[in-house]
Amino acid sequence: MTRRFDGAITTPEDAPDSTTLPAARRPPRPVGIESAAAILIAGGIVAIIGTIGAMGLDPEAADPGARPVIALILALNVLTVIVGLLVRRGQAWIVCINVVAVLLFIELTAIPSGGATAALLAVLDGFVFVALARNRAWFDWRPSKGIQAR
Repeated sequence: MTRRFDGAITTPEDAPDSTTLPAARRPPRPVGIESAAAILIAGGIVAIIGTIGAMGLDPEAADPGARPVIALILALNVLTVIVGLLVRRGQAWIVCINVVAVLLFIELTAIPSGGATAALLAVLDGFVFVALARNRAWFDWRPSKGIQAR
C-alpha cells in the first residue's frame, strides 16, 4: 500500500451492490394520458351528479318509463369513471379505447338534439380517443421489458 487511502472502504455497508440492476420503472405518464384520464373521471362524476340532479330529490317524480334509460345513463357514467381510473393506471388499453369509442359514437349521434353540449362532449371524447391511440406503447410497458441483466 503505497498510497494513503489504498484499501480504504469508501462506501457505506448498506450501499447497493454495483452488480445488481435497479428496478425497472414505468416511464412518466404522458400529458395526453393524464389529460384523458382527467376528462373521463371529471366528466363521469359531473354527469352522474347531473343525472341525479335532473331526476330531482324525489325518485318517484321521474317518469316510470324513463327509469331504465336513467339507469343505463348512470351505469355508462360510472363506467366512464372506472375507465378514467384504468387509463390513469395504464391498464386495459383495449377495453378503455373501445369504451371511449362507444362514448364518442353516442356523443356524435346526440349532436343534432343536444346542440353545443353534445358537440363539446364529442370533441372531448375525440381527444381522449386520439390520446389513447397515440400512447398505446405507454400502456404496453411491463417491468420485464425494462432493464435486462446480461
